[in-house]
Amino acid sequence: MMEWMSRAPFSLSPQDRRWVEETFRSLSLEEKVGQVFVLLCDELSEEKMQYVLGLKPGGIHRFPNGVSWETLASSAVFLQEHSRVPLLLTGDLEFSFFAVKIGDEGSEFQTQMGVAASSDPLRDVERMARIAAREGRALGYNVTFSPVVDINYNFRSTITGTRTFGSDADMVRRLSEVYVRVLQEEGMGACAKHWPGDGVDDRDQHLVTSCNSLSRDVWEASYGEVYRGVIQAGVQSIMSAHICAPALVDGPDRFVPASLSGDLTITFLRERLGFNGVVISDATPMAGFASQGKREDLLPRALDAGCDIILFSEDPEEDVQIVLDAVKSGRVAPERLDEAVLRILAWKAALGLHRVEDWSSHVRGLMEEARASREEHARWAEECFASSITLVKHENDILPISPQRYRRVLLLESRPPEVFGPSGFTPFKDYLEQEGFWVTRMEADVLPDPDLYDLAIYLLDHYTFMSEGRASIPWAELHGGAFRSMWRFWDDIPTVMISLSSPYFLFEAPTVGTYVNVYSPAEVGLKVLVDLLMGRREFRGRNPVDPFCGMEDVRGSCGG
Repeated sequence: MMEWMSRAPFSLSPQDRRWVEETFRSLSLEEKVGQVFVLLCDELSEEKMQYVLGLKPGGIHRFPNGVSWETLASSAVFLQEHSRVPLLLTGDLEFSFFAVKIGDEGSEFQTQMGVAASSDPLRDVERMARIAAREGRALGYNVTFSPVVDINYNFRSTITGTRTFGSDADMVRRLSEVYVRVLQEEGMGACAKHWPGDGVDDRDQHLVTSCNSLSRDVWEASYGEVYRGVIQAGVQSIMSAHICAPALVDGPDRFVPASLSGDLTITFLRERLGFNGVVISDATPMAGFASQGKREDLLPRALDAGCDIILFSEDPEEDVQIVLDAVKSGRVAPERLDEAVLRILAWKAALGLHRVEDWSSHVRGLMEEARASREEHARWAEECFASSITLVKHENDILPISPQRYRRVLLLESRPPEVFGPSGFTPFKDYLEQEGFWVTRMEADVLPDPDLYDLAIYLLDHYTFMSEGRASIPWAELHGGAFRSMWRFWDDIPTVMISLSSPYFLFEAPTVGTYVNVYSPAEVGLKVLVDLLMGRREFRGRNPVDPFCGMEDVRGSCGG
């Protein structure tokens, strides 16, 4: 009856299976319903944690941005010690805009796209996964919602960006497989996302249900191969997104998103591709989910469609009651709830959570190991950035720069959106001044006068997340006003444009002569960038996507 637990990705021993079965039998109906929820705990106060624990969830999600290691570690211990069933403690440990490092003491690393740009991507993806697992587990995380296995087919896609391994499906597959294997070897559960594949539509599922519109054959040869690869690699969970894939579905429900589609999640993912692990819905407050109907209908539909875990809630008490009522009324079959709960418990057993006897000692031991590895992790990060920062375009021999050649620098730097709190400028200006450059930051009272400045540097750290429909160069912010957004002065002042975020900004600045993709705003990357600009290192990064967006006018004289 429970033979599936012995198969990948769980591969449970008889003892582990016995724990799953005994724990399952001990759960009340209310506790079973709680197990299918992973709830967000956005404030790690004891009062807030006690409230979330009172709902008896199967897992709790914590954002690590700017939070101290001590707070993250102690909160993990508190949560586990006060939960009868061990918790999935999840995070988005992507090294993306969610967090370039894990907690305040964490090691910075490249983004997934930056890893794909590396001259040694297989080395760097392994290191990326090891850091995420080691430092994440040190803070009590046991599941990361990564890797992102989407493909950057549409340069206008607002949410994929540097979070993916690029636009080459085979590269995405190979790097995703390594990431999954290494991450799970280190004891961290992986979650491949976003089924059935983002990066085709230029809309963001945070704002609208989006669509993977590829034909069946093209999907099979791209996303299909990626998902077959990560399933073969043993990925323990897959995130079912608010994305439809009409070519994969026969019948009237072709435009239903995967998170609500049994055709996509049960028939295709489980039965056709053979996935035996846990299916997690993407965040259910997202508009791509919420716009599909009333919440009291959507949550039962998500479970019926094959989602084992419901992710996030704006009103957890109400949502738990919705599912409880749906089970009691028969709208969700008890057998379906049982199947989901058993898979969740099997995952917890596969992660060894039931074998931890002293959570404080367990987490503290992992933290000591992670702290001992930080010097090595910092070296790995520097080597990755040195291998990945990409000189996309260099037509006017501006590089290398030096204070002797370009003493007076005009810096035009954008700030990222304030998604996870206040944002500020990077330390790039300080790094240049330490080298002897005189740097002026562009403001409303500053004019780009070639008699006053020898060099202009654009530093773009602008991405979209849940609020904008397109990643664009914020010209008005950079130039100090709406009318100034029309200025282009790179024929008067030698100019270098550098992106720390989207690799596609050349689309809006095709005539700029020198352009660099860094892929990340991490400080270690900025230090390497200064070395590269000054000629102390050679650019070795490769384009993991087409930075010219398929347009000849953007490519200019860069050749084929």
